[in-house]
This record gives sequence, C-alpha cells and structure tokens, in this order.
Amino acid sequence: MVIDWIHALILAATSIVTATIALVALPMLPRLGPTAPRARAETDMVFLFDGEHLVDTTPEGQRFLASGPSGLSDWQRFCALVAPRFPGFRDRIAQLAQDGSALMTEAGGQAQIAATWLDGVARLALHLPDKDLACGLPDAQSLAAMAAELTTLRDVVEAMPTPAWQEDEAGAVAWANSAYLALVRAHQGDDTPLSWPLPPLFVPQPYEDAPRREVIHLSDQEERWFDCVSVTAEGARLHFALPADAAVRAETALRNFVQTLTKTFAELPIGLAVFNRARELVLFNPAMSDLFNLEPEFLTGRPTLVNLLDRLRETRMMPEPKDYRTWREQIVRLERDAQDGIFSDTWTLPSGQVYRVTGRPHPDGAVAFLFEDISAEMSLTRRFRGEIETGQAVIDSLDEAIAVFSSGGVLTMSNAPYSELWGEDPQLVMGTADIAGATARWQQNSLPEETGTALEMGRMIRQRKAWTGTLVHRDGRRLACRLRPVGGGAVLVGFRPDGQERSAEAQVSRAVG
Repeated sequence: MVIDWIHALILAATSIVTATIALVALPMLPRLGPTAPRARAETDMVFLFDGEHLVDTTPEGQRFLASGPSGLSDWQRFCALVAPRFPGFRDRIAQLAQDGSALMTEAGGQAQIAATWLDGVARLALHLPDKDLACGLPDAQSLAAMAAELTTLRDVVEAMPTPAWQEDEAGAVAWANSAYLALVRAHQGDDTPLSWPLPPLFVPQPYEDAPRREVIHLSDQEERWFDCVSVTAEGARLHFALPADAAVRAETALRNFVQTLTKTFAELPIGLAVFNRARELVLFNPAMSDLFNLEPEFLTGRPTLVNLLDRLRETRMMPEPKDYRTWREQIVRLERDAQDGIFSDTWTLPSGQVYRVTGRPHPDGAVAFLFEDISAEMSLTRRFRGEIETGQAVIDSLDEAIAVFSSGGVLTMSNAPYSELWGEDPQLVMGTADIAGATARWQQNSLPEETGTALEMGRMIRQRKAWTGTLVHRDGRRLACRLRPVGGGAVLVGFRPDGQERSAEAQVSRAVG
C-alpha cells in the first residue's frame, strides 16, 4: 500500500515538472507554421515544336509568342524573342537532335531554357523569373499606362516604312521589323519562305556610326538604295536603312548633266573661264588653252583673274594699254561690269586676231567670262562692207538717179543723183521708206498733172513689171523713167533727163547687175 502511494507521488511530481518545462521552454522555441511564400515568383512556359511548327504550348507561352514581331512563324517569333538573351541558342538547338537535351542560361540573368528531343519533337521549357513580383508590382494605373505605351511603341516600329533590325554579337539578325521582312521577301522572291535567322541584307558595320550608302539588288533586277545608320542602345546594335532612291536618282541625273556640260564645254570653240568669289579660276575648257596658248598647268593652278590677265598681257594676247594705270582701271571696270552682267568688249590683238569678251555674273558672287574668236567674222564683215562701199561708189558715179526696192517694197539702195533729184537723205530713209512713201515723194516734187504717172509707177513696182515713161519735175525738167525687175524679186527704178544718150542704161545695168 505504501509502495502504491510512493508511485503515485512520483507520477504526480513528474507531471508537474513536465508541465513547468513546457510552460517555460515552449515560448522560447520558434513557432512552426505553414511554409513562407518564395521570395521570387517564377513563370514557366512549355513549347512543343515539330520542326518550325508549334504543336502545343501553355497559355503563358501563347501570350509570350504574341509579344514577338508580327509577320513571322511561331518558331521564328520564338527565336526572335529568346535568341538575344541566350548566347549560342541557335547552335545548341541545331545540335539538339544529336545531344538529346540542352540547358541554357540567360547571359547575366536567371532565366533558363531546358530543351529535350522527343522522337522528332523539341520540347522547350522556358523558365523566366519575374523580378517585378519580388520587388513589388506597380499599381494598376501605372501598369495600364506602361502597357499602352508598349503597344504604341510596338505599333510604331511595325508601321515604320524604314527597315530596322538588331544584330547579335556574331552579326546575325536577332530582330527585325515588318519593313525589313518585306525587303527580305522582295530580295528572296515570293517562292522562298522566310527562315530564321533572317539573312543579313546589309553589310554589318558594328563599329561605325557614320551614315553609309548601300544598294540591295532585288529578285526582279531592281535596285534599292539606302542610307544606313547604326546606333548603340544599352549595348545592343540597332540599324536603320533610310530609303535613298530619290537621292541616288537626283545625284545620277546631276552627274550625267555635269558630264554632258563638260563634254559640251570641251567641244565649244568659245573659251570659258569661271572665277569664284575670291576671283580664282575654278572652271575652264580646252578652248581657253587653244585661244591664248596657255599651259594647262597654269590654268589648273587656280590663278586669279589679275594673274590670268597679267599672263595674257605678257604674251601679247590682249590689247596693249597705253599705260599701267589705264590697264588697272580697265581690269577693275571689267570685274565690276561683269558682276553687273553688262560687260562686253572687243579685243583686237597685235597679231590681227579679234576676240569678243563677254562677262556674266554667276551665283554666289562668281563671274564667268566668254572669249570668242571673231577674226573670221570681222574679216568677212570688212570684206562685205568694202564691197558695199565699192558698189555704192559705182552707182553714185552714174548720171541716172537710181533707186532699188526689195521684194517687200522697201527702199534698199539709192545713189547721190536720186537724193539730189527728189530731195531725201539716203542715210535717213534707207531701209525705212517703202513704195507708198516714194510714190508720195515723186508726186510732191512733180507737176500736178503728173500725179497719174507717179501712181502708175508705184503700181508697176508692186507688180514687178518692166515699164518706161516720162515724168515732169516741178522745176520743169522732163525725166525719162524706167522700171526693171532685178534678182531676188527687187525692182530698179531709174530717172534721167529725157534726151540723154541711151548708153546710161547700159552703164546702170552693168553696175547693179
């Protein structure tokens, strides 16, 4: 009985001690509860590709592909999204059938791609840590604003008429907009499907930011010209190709025009010299060297206008001035008048050659001078003038008053006896008087009853018919009149005192015939 009481006391004491320890020690131990959430939420997407055909994917994968560039297949869009983030992605995927599996990690990040080859089907598991969830998501309004901005920027890039693309470290196209894709299709032809990576249409220029011009030969033998610009944005090389077809056409047309002008100037017998604002020779043609016996080395040395004229003066290829001061004044006048567009002069050289010098203003203060050799023209003019003066002297020596009317009825020739008989100066009326005026003059200086004869003469002149008759001058002299058609439709009219020997007619015929 005592033993039972002893056992009861021991059990009671043990229970008290255990309860005391629990009350004291349990609050000091860490509380165990449900597992704490992970510090970083993660997104996993799975894609099944049979070649470039998407067999199946998760809903997150569908949204991920929808964010890629439009106009591409699902596989091309997937490559465009992940290739820039995973170095060597294309090489690893190309070896997937031999290796069986591959694990790729994002450069400088925590994203991963686990690729597995399953009987001809590639299973790609894309693991993307969502850093935004770990740091806290933005509020709904900010998120909506960022989404709207992203949509706008994506639409702008896709709607750009200018090809834009991004290259990876190996120089391959990692991303491109719709304009670049359209250019690829035009280059390859509609029968060739697009493949990833896209072919590089332009020569890679990773370290050159200056604009450069390149040409793309399309499948239909058409050429497209572009001015390419490269920029670096956050370590990535972005490239833009600005259409330059209009500029190339304009430059080609300008070059052809300049070549045509150059050939034309080279064939011109007229010397051309263009001086810029500083009066340096910037353009000349071969005729300058031929006309003035100037060395091409001298002309290509960009001499000034004064230096050129000094050389011409030394070689006696310009008129010799009376003194140096007069010559300098002529140079100043030549330059000033040429700027005003009114300079024109004739140089008679000691050798007998005659040059016509013309100055014309050009844009930006430049001046152009034209040097034309008119020696033959002046010689011919002098010869014609001599012949005309000789012919005039011959008919002036005749006793018969002579007048010649052209086919248009204009007085073109008369002699001194005609001027004395009818009282008009040939220097004033030559080329201006006509048949009507001459007829009126004859009537005015004849007796009133002779009016019919004067009118008859005017009518016969217009009809170009031969005619003879008499006319009484107001001083009482009786004049023998005759009309005779001559060459070129002209008509000769002769007046001589009636009764003189008929040999005068033969003399006149020989003089004007």
